[in-house]
Amino acid sequence: MDNITLDEVYRRGRAMLEYQNIPDAEVDALYLMESVFGTDRTSLILHGDRQADSELCRRFFDCINERISGRPLQYIVGTWNFMGYDFFVGEGVLIPRDDTETTVICALELLKNYDSPKVIDLCSGSGAIAISIKKMMPNANVTALELSPDAIGYLKKNAERNSADITIVCGDVATDHKNYDDNEFDMIVSNPPYIVSNQIDTLQRELSFEPRMALDGGSDGLDFYRVITENWASKIKPGGYLVYENGEDEHEAIAKIMLANGFTDIRYDLDLQMFKRTTYGQAGMRLQAVRALTFL
Repeated sequence: MDNITLDEVYRRGRAMLEYQNIPDAEVDALYLMESVFGTDRTSLILHGDRQADSELCRRFFDCINERISGRPLQYIVGTWNFMGYDFFVGEGVLIPRDDTETTVICALELLKNYDSPKVIDLCSGSGAIAISIKKMMPNANVTALELSPDAIGYLKKNAERNSADITIVCGDVATDHKNYDDNEFDMIVSNPPYIVSNQIDTLQRELSFEPRMALDGGSDGLDFYRVITENWASKIKPGGYLVYENGEDEHEAIAKIMLANGFTDIRYDLDLQMFKRTTYGQAGMRLQAVRALTFL
């Protein structure tokens, strides 16, 4: 493709996305311009009349066609920014989303008075939560636990990319609690799968490219909240925190699960769309102890 300017490339790409009703076509086209040509919005305004390299043009329009097919922009670009840090993403790992920043900010606020807190991120995926906490609280001792070998690969690369000294464990939240001592952690944080199983196929087609195991929360979306809360509650020090990201309108059901497992002072943080996106509470006296006291 010869004798075409950068501005013409961008406009054609944007028009192709708009014609196929791709949401945020202008933004996606700009991201792909920057990814392929290294040209951001300002450069495009100042230097859009420059001739575009023909090979890069072909690569750009291949990316446009991938986006039209439904493949997520983040997978096409190969990296995504979260909390100011760049993370590798691709098939096999959940894409970090802005909603999850609410959970990280909540966790950091709860940890601000700790000198060297011990934190474990369950269902860590790309490592976005664990790595962000470590980067913003360097004295924290952070572990990231993830089951998927594909996701673990991204997690390791992301920790290296961001120079984050975290402990990475390939493990299952349903069984790996046995490998940790009671009262070991100051905080457990998790963004577990929380979409109701029979709703996954009805959502936007981009989700079909993401790993189902990172999305499927069971028949009511709460399977992982039950498993994690019941199995890991004893691993949190009294007064420590359990912090969850959750789906829309799941916060009350999660609070009930947490209350039933001895957590107190349960609260919620809002995301940018004003949904109660983060549910968190403090570990109190263990239920077992409470029950034992009733027989004295």
